[in-house]
Amino acid sequence: MARFFFDIHDGVEVRDEIGRELEPGPILRTEALKVVARLMEAEAEDAKETTLLLTVRDSYGSIHLKIRLVCQVEEH
Repeated sequence: MARFFFDIHDGVEVRDEIGRELEPGPILRTEALKVVARLMEAEAEDAKETTLLLTVRDSYGSIHLKIRLVCQVEEH
């Protein structure tokens, strides 16, 4: 297992200084998607337009995964 850090950018960058121990590959990808879904759920109540970028890096600073989620709500 390796330690991965989940950095968030939604207009302000928040670096993950703690990280979490995960297996690379599908397990890491699944966890990253869960994190993005929880973040969007937290934003959904207030936002009409949101872009979230989650960058997953290892302890050496190498980027393993980026997920960009764009949500635009149009109410009529």
